[in-house]
Amino acid sequence: MNIKNILKQSIDLHVHIGPEIIPRKFTAATLAKEEEGKLKGVGIKSHFFPTVPFVREAGKTKLEMIGSVTLNNYLGGLNPDVVKASAELSKTPIIVWFPTISSENFLSKSEYEIRPEWADRNLKARPSSIVKGISVMENGKLSEDAIQVLKIIKEYGCILATGHISPEESEALVKEAGKLSIDKIIVTHPIYQLINMSKEKQKELAELGAFIEVSASMYYIDKISMEKIVQQIKFVGPENCILTSDSGQEFSQSPSKVLEGFMNRLVDNGIIEKELMQMLIYNPAKLLS
Repeated sequence: MNIKNILKQSIDLHVHIGPEIIPRKFTAATLAKEEEGKLKGVGIKSHFFPTVPFVREAGKTKLEMIGSVTLNNYLGGLNPDVVKASAELSKTPIIVWFPTISSENFLSKSEYEIRPEWADRNLKARPSSIVKGISVMENGKLSEDAIQVLKIIKEYGCILATGHISPEESEALVKEAGKLSIDKIIVTHPIYQLINMSKEKQKELAELGAFIEVSASMYYIDKISMEKIVQQIKFVGPENCILTSDSGQEFSQSPSKVLEGFMNRLVDNGIIEKELMQMLIYNPAKLLS
């Protein structure tokens, strides 16, 4: 199996870049320089800023760069205007992550808004107790703000990613997206301990049309066992999964290096070449079509 050849055709839809409050290894420009010829494309993410302008500033590159917005407090929360502005500026579909570090679910389970394992240096991280959390639910159903965001996602053909919201919120979001005929959906690393979605629920959402994200960071940073990750892939089905690095931390390797190591470990645990190609090449391509 030639891992490097697979990587050259792969699109990693979850890479963090700077400048950002959390120390990052790359800017869009330096990431493009590092990964050109090693990956086909990357989706670049910030918890704090829209990244579409960074894509434009990176200039001409053979690396396909997909911009995004993350609907945290820093961008006004469930703010359809920031989605619209970013989508208008982009020539390709953008990724819209629902709240991550500002989600009520995340903050209720984390002592700090910025997790200490995300950086090698001390940060002035706010205690979660003083941060207003965002939920996509109101009185037991999806909020009007969340629905307005979904309508903009539909209008511009964006990719919906669930962020760090709870399994119950993700289910409500995916079902409403289905009603609006949104067909580009990612359930963001649901195996993450602060989300902890059951594999049964993951499969249910996959059957509703969502792709389930399997991130290398779950193994390298969050210390989830390779056995559990492979069980997740086998249960949900590679045809319903995408592989991402979720890299970009100051201490991490480049996305292609992270994915290369992750792929080798997956192969050692029973994932075959055809399945890797499905999760890294064909499924991301469907989301970007």
